[in-house]
Amino acid sequence: MADATASKQVTYVDGVQVRKLRGVDAKRFTTIGDPASSVLNTYRAAPWEESLKLSQIDTAVDTSDAGHWDGTFDPAAITATLKKNGYTSGKQDGKEAWKAPDGSGPIFVITKDEIRYATEAKGFSPSDPGHGDSLADTEEYKLVANCMGEVYRADFNPLSTGKPVRLSALGQQADDAGKNTEVLCVAVKDQATADKLAAKLRAVVKDKAPRFAGTEVTVAKGDRPVVRASVPDTSSQRPGRLMVSDVQLWMAIGDM
Repeated sequence: MADATASKQVTYVDGVQVRKLRGVDAKRFTTIGDPASSVLNTYRAAPWEESLKLSQIDTAVDTSDAGHWDGTFDPAAITATLKKNGYTSGKQDGKEAWKAPDGSGPIFVITKDEIRYATEAKGFSPSDPGHGDSLADTEEYKLVANCMGEVYRADFNPLSTGKPVRLSALGQQADDAGKNTEVLCVAVKDQATADKLAAKLRAVVKDKAPRFAGTEVTVAKGDRPVVRASVPDTSSQRPGRLMVSDVQLWMAIGDM
């Protein structure tokens, strides 16, 4: 994704890993297993109908108004269905883009291994880093991504370079048996902020015991410190609880 999307909430999902985990326990991984895309989560019928399925998406990066999916797609079938539903193609940003006849609503660029979209035709460029730097080039994203490690899902809050908390994200890790750990990572402006936040997180863990039992809070020191909270789930807890139900750790970050 282009770095212009840093002002948005950004969600990454490894669809391949999610499908493996759902094979172990479909119910536990229901809440956070699908791409966080408004064009997939709608009451209206999708313009591609059955020519595009979630199982074809291997990785997804989405914001509230744009996204990028990697996978194995059938461009001929998808574009034929779009055409049947009144979509027309034309050049935009040097690519063949498909949009509704009135020019409103979502716009798509479709190949056999990639789909890019924006919820509004005029906003297509933010989903394409070909016009500038990407989020992967942003220092705070590098720090937080490295902190989380290998995850099958990551939810990033908007980047705020002028505040004590620069960037926070929640990552989901799971082994082949479905044992899940939620990893909360926060890039902050200085060591004093890192130490203060770490103390607040530890206080929440203690105050809400045993809700966050087994949580480990650590601080990576340096010019750009990062605070990390690793929170193991039990078999009765669904992954994603830190942003759905047990939100006290997230709230402690917001209070900074």
